[in-house]
Amino acid sequence: MKKTNGNLFVIVGASGVGKDTLLNEIKARLENFYFVKRYITRTLDKNNEDHIAISNTDFQNKVKDGFFAISWQAHSLSYGIPKDIEDELKKGVNVIFNGSRLALKQIRESYPDAKIICIIASKKAIESRLISRNRESKDDIKKRLNREVGKLPSDTIYVKNDIDLETGVNNLINALNY
Repeated sequence: MKKTNGNLFVIVGASGVGKDTLLNEIKARLENFYFVKRYITRTLDKNNEDHIAISNTDFQNKVKDGFFAISWQAHSLSYGIPKDIEDELKKGVNVIFNGSRLALKQIRESYPDAKIICIIASKKAIESRLISRNRESKDDIKKRLNREVGKLPSDTIYVKNDIDLETGVNNLINALNY
């Protein structure tokens, strides 16, 4: 358990709900927030989120070296949040990142006061976004839309993001109590 002065906000939700879009939009509007750039074993391209691309070997070496505060696997990819978040939290800075529902147990074990915010949208909005990203086949999109999701912690804050971008941004900022 890590003692922190800043708040840790973990943004979760299904692919296509707009997590990265909302995070990118609120960056310029919030002070005293550190927006974490994830390490992902996926190449960079214009259709993907802004992240640090890393090979599987380099990722595993960083895991062994204790570089990550949190790491997980999802959709055949590895994701990592660097340990520098702890320095920011100790300084009283709020830390926010796009996390994973699969990593919530690990996150809460290390950061019990982490605030979980789940972005939600209608299936129709999610499907449209996934199709426009053009990263997956129609069958893969259908599987994602029908995938069973485990139960989230009871104190999870839900933010709706399927009306328009500005409404989604305002909903997220309100959830952050800013």
